[in-house]
Amino acid sequence: MSSMQRRLLVLGASGLTGYKLIQLATRRFEVYGTYNSRSITPYEDESLFKLDVKKEENLRKIFRDIKPDIVVNTIALHNVDYCEIHQEEAFSVNAKAVGIIANLCNNLGSRLIHISTDFVFDGQQGNYSELDAPNPLNVYGKSKLEGEVQAKSSASYSIVRPSVVYGWTPLEMQGLTSSSGKPMNFALWALLKMNKGEELKIVNDQFTSPTLADVLATIALKLAIRETNALYHAAGTVCISRYEFTKKIANMMGYLITSIKPIKSNFLTQTAKRPPNSCLNSEKLQKDLEYKLPDIDESLSIMKSQIEIESPNLIGHIGTPKN
Repeated sequence: MSSMQRRLLVLGASGLTGYKLIQLATRRFEVYGTYNSRSITPYEDESLFKLDVKKEENLRKIFRDIKPDIVVNTIALHNVDYCEIHQEEAFSVNAKAVGIIANLCNNLGSRLIHISTDFVFDGQQGNYSELDAPNPLNVYGKSKLEGEVQAKSSASYSIVRPSVVYGWTPLEMQGLTSSSGKPMNFALWALLKMNKGEELKIVNDQFTSPTLADVLATIALKLAIRETNALYHAAGTVCISRYEFTKKIANMMGYLITSIKPIKSNFLTQTAKRPPNSCLNSEKLQKDLEYKLPDIDESLSIMKSQIEIESPNLIGHIGTPKN
């Protein structure tokens, strides 16, 4: 039966979303993955390939060897300030490579699922739908928007825009940073700070719709087996400031919120401009896929249940949050 299984290639399997995809997809597909700087120790086997996406011949070889039916591209240079300084590298990874991937998909007749970002918007209005015009404020957003254009050159594609992807992954706990020096996703970073008893200064004037990586991976796989070409917003259902989100993480994970202090964005020295409100409206996705997105409390509780099993020492001991 396995010979009939479709081949799924996860580009960026050592990232958070890629890691979740590999876990979810193995039941339905013959799964292959690539990693760059972060090795994937729990999954080191013959179905994983090291890949520098900036080298076209490496990409070509992987497509030639695997001949995937479906490709999910989670690779991105998403350290926003790093992208601002390394513009050429940002466009190389976030845009140019996507064009090459789309072209390779066309050669093989593969379907492409491409992960984009809420940072294609300027954040002036919030609650963005797929019909709203992008207007990125920084190099990261501009390079990702160009990546969407490149993805659309694929004959069969879906583009997915999440917002602040977070979740539990043991890979990030190995203390390894990604290629652009980004240590880990926001929720995990905040949790580790709380666990060490450190004070957190978090902006209360940047609003997003935080997206659980497990949910994003589920959606990517649902879109993988559809035939329609589409752009979807696939984010959390709540529009929330970073500060309020951090307090929710504390409450869910058993920590006091007293160590979390609100600050304004201009207090931080950030190289790149951030959209003040890049919250996404994901109603179209829920309608088309007949899929109900979990709310923020459900999402955080999924993350918590995984940590309780794999790294229980990270959970605090201040009672359980009241429902």
